[in-house]
Amino acid sequence: MSVLVSGGPHGAWAWAGLRLEPEPAISGSGAHVGLPEAQRRVEAAALEQVWLSQHWRPDGRSFELRYVMPAPGGGISCALLCRMHGADAAAATAAVLALRDSLAPPRHVRAEPISDTGELHSVLVPFGGVPGGLAEVRRRLVWAWLNRRDTDFRLGVAVCPLVGQAVSWEPVWEALARQDAPTVLGVCLEPYAPPPELPAYLRYLAQEYGRLSQAGQSNPIYQQHIAPDPFALRAVPLYQDALRDCSDRTYRMRISLASGHSAPPLHLAELLAATVSPPAALPGGGGAVARAVPVHEAAAAWGNLAGLHQTWLDAAYRQEVPQPLGEREKILAGFVAVSQASAAFRFPYEVPGRPPLFGTARRADVPSPPQAPPSPQDADPAFPTRFPDDRSTPWTG
Repeated sequence: MSVLVSGGPHGAWAWAGLRLEPEPAISGSGAHVGLPEAQRRVEAAALEQVWLSQHWRPDGRSFELRYVMPAPGGGISCALLCRMHGADAAAATAAVLALRDSLAPPRHVRAEPISDTGELHSVLVPFGGVPGGLAEVRRRLVWAWLNRRDTDFRLGVAVCPLVGQAVSWEPVWEALARQDAPTVLGVCLEPYAPPPELPAYLRYLAQEYGRLSQAGQSNPIYQQHIAPDPFALRAVPLYQDALRDCSDRTYRMRISLASGHSAPPLHLAELLAATVSPPAALPGGGGAVARAVPVHEAAAAWGNLAGLHQTWLDAAYRQEVPQPLGEREKILAGFVAVSQASAAFRFPYEVPGRPPLFGTARRADVPSPPQAPPSPQDADPAFPTRFPDDRSTPWTG
């Protein structure tokens, strides 16, 4: 077994992982000879949505699908990483191993535990320091200054849903394979149980926007009517959807890209945003956007990716909203129902007759990913850089 552990005054974090490969097409994936590709893709997406429902446990767990293109010309590798917290190193280790062993992927994916600590570290922390090219894909925020004065707030903000469709991920993987520098794509999910006050707040906003979406009356004596607010008309269905999502199993989600280049891979991030929520599925554009991470947030973004965390990045996540978001709006901007999470959390698959995109154990001519040396991050106790030769910190594996 292999686990990375980092301890601190408030307990310990532990990380583990599974190496993933697409099952050989047809024979082991549940697909049948003659079945159209679109139908195979729909069946695979349905299995993945069931998987997400089954593994929803708001116990502090976090897991991430990590796609890595280690070098130009090499095959893509994929891993399923997981993280748990414990009172000490032993408790965190036991928790993360139990989680890893429970994460058997859908039948169209082959999994094997990552048993080598160096390999686990190279997948989890694929660069020796903070990379220069960082980008995030987020749910689209829409906003407007309200025309109405008969409300307690002037700025309206809402979050667009991801429209989950069984869209092919091959264009994303092909673009990742064409990168001319090492590149990482991570989709991180953390099961989330909304506190009671969040649905109550969303219910209030849905009702308030519902009132503003109708004609109002500015003066009861003169019966002067005011027009419905245009933004309220758009916001009502979005808040009604968010309220329904709160009654379902929800995840906090982060989609991150990191490149060895100094510039963020925005073209890949934009393709990914269009894949997880196609622009044609929603009026006014898709439900996802791509944003570069500014320099002053790069270290925090890298800590999220390397530690499977969900730290808020205001400049990257707020998009163009002119005022800081409240805590409840930040939560709303980052959580998704299972049906939306499955649009982004896509396991690897292969299509018969297509050139292979993934470097697998069945293709011995594909080189293994290079193992990055550890990079100390002592300022962050939740950063997975502790190895058994570091006697000053708890480690087990």
